[in-house]
Amino acid sequence: MQQITDEELLKLLKNSESELYTLAEIHKTLIRSNIQTTIDEMRKRVYSLFRDGYLGNEQTGDGVNVYYIIYCPEQ
Repeated sequence: MQQITDEELLKLLKNSESELYTLAEIHKTLIRSNIQTTIDEMRKRVYSLFRDGYLGNEQTGDGVNVYYIIYCPEQ
């Protein structure tokens, strides 16, 4: 996952089919784009983007945390 920047990760998520992402869905999106990562490494990157305000986090009724994009920088 070192080969992808935070901006590229946000753009990749923004261009995917969903607006709400579980960590598993983010992992699937990365694998489809041929980006190999571990779950722990991906979790750290997503949490970092959440902490910095680029992603929001919401808990569903069944207790699953989902993320959504708050801001995706355009270049």
